[in-house]
Amino acid sequence: MLVFVHINKTAGSTVRYILRSSYGVRHCDVEPWHSAREDPPFSAADLKRLRRLYPNLASIAGHRITGYMDLRDAGTDIDYFTILRDPLKLCASRFQYHVDYRQKKHLVFEDWIQQEWLRNAQTQRIAGTQLVEDAIRVIDERGMFVGLTERFDESMVLLRALRARDLNIAYSPVNVAKKSSIAASLLGDRRTREALVDANQADLALFEYVSNELYPRFQSEYGAGLGEAVLEYQNNSQGAFNRRNLTLSRMKRHGLYRPTLWLYRGRRTHGALEKLLDRPQSASSR
Repeated sequence: MLVFVHINKTAGSTVRYILRSSYGVRHCDVEPWHSAREDPPFSAADLKRLRRLYPNLASIAGHRITGYMDLRDAGTDIDYFTILRDPLKLCASRFQYHVDYRQKKHLVFEDWIQQEWLRNAQTQRIAGTQLVEDAIRVIDERGMFVGLTERFDESMVLLRALRARDLNIAYSPVNVAKKSSIAASLLGDRRTREALVDANQADLALFEYVSNELYPRFQSEYGAGLGEAVLEYQNNSQGAFNRRNLTLSRMKRHGLYRPTLWLYRGRRTHGALEKLLDRPQSASSR
């Protein structure tokens, strides 16, 4: 089963569409069962409950999936993967997103950049800390595939070859920012660029490690012909999402998974759902 650790502003929405397009009702965009936003993140217990609804689960994705929460004791062979992006561009893009799409026109960058939740955001999502050593350790322990936004097409070719042969990686870009003037201004100004660097020291070290050491290992593991495979992919395979699978995935999520989450979180219905979903499975039903 593929587990996608979705880091904001790394082309992750496109990856989620690729997973839905590939697996249809066997894919789910997940949340922790207790709450969409409150800690702890998505856990092994959450995965066990999910598999009651998705017995043939092939992939999951979500912003509340992390690298440091171990899902493997849920009785499933798991391949973790994520996509990293140049940390300065990512952080500047997140600020532009908050201004443009969250309608926070009066947001002050100097105040925004001091918030702990967005400093070293990629390291935090993988490791749960702001220590690059922890992120590298988690990547190593999980055997995590790490692609790069800047090499997105090649990353998808590598992901399919090295982790998921049945993945349909044809795509059209999803959720692409319509403009980047604010981000470009932050990156081009010496003072704000220095603030971005200060806020992303661990992420810069992690990105350097992945770009210079880990990602080249994936390229080497693929072997000869990678450049030709990427070129063929770009020429022949884009723009072809499986619309039927996209629709079926959405229907199951909104028709079964989301209503079940709502009942599980309800004061009056939680107990009954908890007993049903957390009861031991019989050998015949596994």
